[in-house]
Amino acid sequence: MKNKLLLTITLTGIVFLSFINGSPEPREGLDIGNKVPSIDQPMLDGTPFSTDSLKGKMVLIDFWASFDAASRMENQLKTEILNKYKNREFLNGKDLVIISISLDRFKTPLKEVIEQDNLESLMHLCDFEGRDSRLARRFNTSKQMKNYLVDGDGRIVAVTENIHAIDQTLARLSK
Repeated sequence: MKNKLLLTITLTGIVFLSFINGSPEPREGLDIGNKVPSIDQPMLDGTPFSTDSLKGKMVLIDFWASFDAASRMENQLKTEILNKYKNREFLNGKDLVIISISLDRFKTPLKEVIEQDNLESLMHLCDFEGRDSRLARRFNTSKQMKNYLVDGDGRIVAVTENIHAIDQTLARLSK
């Protein structure tokens, strides 16, 4: 009887453990290891956009503004990073994509800067509410521009204000 009880408990434990994948689902947040908050908003050209469509890809979510000098200086490096990593495989994802979220309030200067800085290959989002935009508040970037690097499972792997740090992280994660 005692052996039957022990066998039943052991089998129940094995069955229970077989449903656990060893890694709990991360909670949504803005720290490394968290699941990135979802974005569902039309792109600048009106095309519907959802972060769910980028599953399996390495994604850089870049906050910037056409009037911000530091952002403008980083634009060339963003394009170089995209060209360098767009067709690469990473530890947990492949094919880098850059989501460029502008904190501009006016459409004309934003479109001019996108063209001048050759940023057409990036995915552009902007709701023209400036630093008060819903996405700026959701990603805590209303005071300081940040970059979020997200892996193919939607987990944040880097958060930084320095685009050079993103390049270094991508190099480390690249296969």
